[in-house]
Amino acid sequence: MKLFDALMLRGRVLLHAGRELTQEDVDLLRIKYAQLSVRVGEPILDDVLEFEDDSHDREVANHATGTIVRAMTHVRERFAARASLRELNVGALHASVGQVVEYIKGNRPTAALLNSCLDTESYLAEHPGNVFYLSMLLGSAVREYVATERDRQTIAKALRPDFAISLTPLGLGAMFLDIGMLPLEALYQADRPLTGAEWRAVFDHPNAGADMLPDEFSPLGKMIIKTHHENFDGTGYPDGMPGNKLHIFTRIVRIADAYDAATARHVYTHAKSPAQVLWEMTVGPYRQYYDPVLMKVFARLIQPFPIGAKLTLTDGRQAVVVRYNRQNPFLPVVVIAFDRDGNRLPNDKLQGPYSLEQRRDLRARLFGEEDISFIYRNTLVDTPPPRPAIMTTLFEAAFP
Repeated sequence: MKLFDALMLRGRVLLHAGRELTQEDVDLLRIKYAQLSVRVGEPILDDVLEFEDDSHDREVANHATGTIVRAMTHVRERFAARASLRELNVGALHASVGQVVEYIKGNRPTAALLNSCLDTESYLAEHPGNVFYLSMLLGSAVREYVATERDRQTIAKALRPDFAISLTPLGLGAMFLDIGMLPLEALYQADRPLTGAEWRAVFDHPNAGADMLPDEFSPLGKMIIKTHHENFDGTGYPDGMPGNKLHIFTRIVRIADAYDAATARHVYTHAKSPAQVLWEMTVGPYRQYYDPVLMKVFARLIQPFPIGAKLTLTDGRQAVVVRYNRQNPFLPVVVIAFDRDGNRLPNDKLQGPYSLEQRRDLRARLFGEEDISFIYRNTLVDTPPPRPAIMTTLFEAAFP
């Protein structure tokens, strides 16, 4: 078996993508990460089908997120050692973020491909890395919208074009968005309802996080941290600000943060699959919480079904994803490669490649054991389900 995705921990690669897994590798992963699920290649199809090569996108993601995760691991260690975060080298942070922004700009990916967090202990370092990367990709994809919105909301007559589209403040805000959760890190290990005092502390973590940072930290970055849980429809926290008052960078980080948190299966017991989360955020019950312009672009960056994934069709046959669909990620390009009993079809019986968007007679029913028939429900949900008056779990505080 070949590992499809690199396994990373705290910004460092444990096992590289493409590695042939030995029994020793498997045994070690079972001991250290018993609940881990990994994506492996289908060796009997590797020499038969032409799979899209997404290695560039994965390399860019690993480099960008790894840089941020290592920096946040250092911040987390400083906090654990009771060192004041007000003494952080802000100039070095600005330079580090700027370098990653330029790296992404010069190596622009076409799809957002992320590695999963392996454990709760590394979440407060790895989650900001993913949010940073998703925010950078989304911000880069909507630079004109960023400039227009920043110009609309400024009290100045006009912003310099280079300043209006600068994504460095966005990166700083995304990088430190959950710094206020460091004092509450033990809650990620507690699989129980939050107490009233704990809920109030979680509710206030955006303000607490901004207050922990040095005075010379980017004011815009601090504002993003304070508002990253505010919703576009005004139902977020801590202040319930409506979308027309939220900075464009806040709206970007809100989307990236919600998506990554909601899919962190090794952290939250209520976490969901990428397909489920993306559907709920775009056309499902939670779409009102996010800027619709940004959400439309974000949905085209995310690919919920990875290359090589098996999708079970309604007739019981299995199709393999060979190419992404960047216009409608729920309906990728597939090849039908297995019969109803799971047996691999002979080479001359393989069917495709077909786009599930064009072949309406081919409908996917399962991804693994997950029922994914919801991806064909395109009717917009107008009213989101009522949110609890008091949040009882960390997942409720993170998503939607």
